[in-house]
Amino acid sequence: MVVGLEGPWGSGKTTLLNYLRIELNKTKAEDVYVISLAPWLSGDTSNLVASLIEPIADIVEAAEKAKLPPPKKGIWGRAIKSRSNLGSVLRSYATKTGRTLAPAARFAEYFVPGAKIAGDALELGSDYLDQSLRQPTTAETKAEISRKITELGISFIVILDDLDRLEPAQAVEVVRLVRSVADFPKITYLMCYDREILSHALSNGLNLKDGDLFLQKIVQLTFAIPLPEPFDLRKKFLDDALNIFSGITGKVAEGGILEDLKSAVDREGAGLRTPREVKLALNGIRFIYPAVFEDVYFPDICRLHLIKTGNPRLYRWLEEYLSVRSVLVTGDASLGDDEKNRLGEQLLDILPSDVTGSTRSIWGLRRFIPGVIKSDVAKERVFSSSSMSEVRDMVGLRRLGSPIHYRYYFALTPPKTVMSDKDFSALLSLAKEDPNKLTQELVRLASERRTSSKSWFEHVLVRLDDAQIESLDGPTAHGVSVAISDAMDTVLETDNQPRPFSVSVDSIARRVVEECLKKLKAIDVRIFKLTAEHLAVRCPSLNWIVGTFFRAQIWSHGLVGDRADPPESWVFSQEELDALLGKLRERLAKEETKSKIAHLPDVASYLFGWRDLAGAEVAKAWVKEFSTSDDGFLKLLEHLRSWAMSDRVYYPLQKSSVSALLGWEETVERLDALVGSEYSDTVSELKAAIEQGRDQ
Repeated sequence: MVVGLEGPWGSGKTTLLNYLRIELNKTKAEDVYVISLAPWLSGDTSNLVASLIEPIADIVEAAEKAKLPPPKKGIWGRAIKSRSNLGSVLRSYATKTGRTLAPAARFAEYFVPGAKIAGDALELGSDYLDQSLRQPTTAETKAEISRKITELGISFIVILDDLDRLEPAQAVEVVRLVRSVADFPKITYLMCYDREILSHALSNGLNLKDGDLFLQKIVQLTFAIPLPEPFDLRKKFLDDALNIFSGITGKVAEGGILEDLKSAVDREGAGLRTPREVKLALNGIRFIYPAVFEDVYFPDICRLHLIKTGNPRLYRWLEEYLSVRSVLVTGDASLGDDEKNRLGEQLLDILPSDVTGSTRSIWGLRRFIPGVIKSDVAKERVFSSSSMSEVRDMVGLRRLGSPIHYRYYFALTPPKTVMSDKDFSALLSLAKEDPNKLTQELVRLASERRTSSKSWFEHVLVRLDDAQIESLDGPTAHGVSVAISDAMDTVLETDNQPRPFSVSVDSIARRVVEECLKKLKAIDVRIFKLTAEHLAVRCPSLNWIVGTFFRAQIWSHGLVGDRADPPESWVFSQEELDALLGKLRERLAKEETKSKIAHLPDVASYLFGWRDLAGAEVAKAWVKEFSTSDDGFLKLLEHLRSWAMSDRVYYPLQKSSVSALLGWEETVERLDALVGSEYSDTVSELKAAIEQGRDQ
């Protein structure tokens, strides 16, 4: 009889076989022998017959030994005995039907010394026996073997596992073995396979339209591994996942973590089909979670490994999408529409369902991956905006969607361009405990490149987004504002180059300080006033305070320019700003302050800020005095050069910039007068810059 144990890969066929072997050993039935074959592991189809017949031959020889008379003496007696011995007959039958002996011997002669002689001897011996004795036919030999096995009263159970892993030719050979070569009585075959896969292999190997029909001719009884009951696989996963969490963290999952974990398992676990898939997902978590448990959110790592097991294409897409999104969020790269279209089209192909609750729907992905939405336009499916609360939760809980933490889930390490939570938290602690030390640390970070064009200081500014600032307490927000402001002029000395495609570091710093002040105003007015007064009166970064921060405030209030921002967006009320500007003007009017202007990192921004704060005549008076000497005049013009981008970065000297502080005609005439002087090289460069400015 041939029994088929059917089930998909990972459904538990091999486990059931192991249980069966245990039960067979317990019964200890006499004259019943179990033989296990693994054709997939051997990979050698030519010896399948021998691999089955040889153990059967050994067993029947032992069983037959007690029933046979003592062998006759002499060489011919031994030969005749071997011919009558059932084990030898079986081996001869295997040689004839397996078609392996002579080819194997001939093959060996190329590798084993003396093998050719042995092979020739085998063939000569076979020829001699064929000539001297009439050889029984295969059918006669098979009938004789069947009769003697029946007389001996012994039985065999032959287990053939993993048949669905064979190549088509191997599958055909195994079926031929079962159906024809060893179709003896008292033998029960237990074949384990995925019916669809084995049928497909037989179709290819035998060139049949329907391998399943052919398989029906071989297998007389089938037993299909039953499907797990609904939710069994998810319950098994959840129970083991909870044990992993408590074993690593020493805590019991409860509250939000437990609810999120149940939701993840209920949703992504719906794709589990076999016990093996449960085991694979849990093995991934067991391997990764101990190394990163302080940097990831446990429900998300479970969710990701369920996706990895059930939908590997989505797993690979998520890794690419989250890595690209990370550098977009941190400002290290930009992305064109072609790439957005590609990622959007791939996402729809992977998750095509329109049903909101489906695991194959983009709507479901949106619950834990920011920036993905359902849309008919490919590029709009990805990198959409996220709310402040969503970003705060992603980063705060170290979720998969956090641009700071996503890489822990895939590579066990943080992104190389992202500061660790531990180091970032240390900076926030300094802000609260010692803002002066934080200033020094920020200056150091400004000198260290994170990428080819950006520093770790800028990364800190980017990390201080609205969500992060919203979580700060009063003393920390105060320390952050003071430390950043105090560091800015030193930062500008090394980081004040044009950025054609990104926001300048001084503007990012202004945004952070503004948001910190708004936070302070909302929670502690006293600290808010102290911080604002420090900026106007004591902050050492004159260049940034005048040229960037307070200049932006007066433009926002409409004191300069023709477009004011709505009052609800102001950092300071009009009364508060007037008071601060009064103190700042007093400071700027001091000779001590004026003596520092020429040494500032960005003189032009300071002069234009001073002009807007104190009036054009005040700034022009300093410019006139400073440019009295030719050296001062040329240095001033160098400071007034702006920048422009086309095929490269240019530094033109525009009429509007010069005219705001100097007379234009007088400037051009004075440059002409300096042609051929000791400053001729500088003059030539400035005249070229004027020409570039005219082209703008």
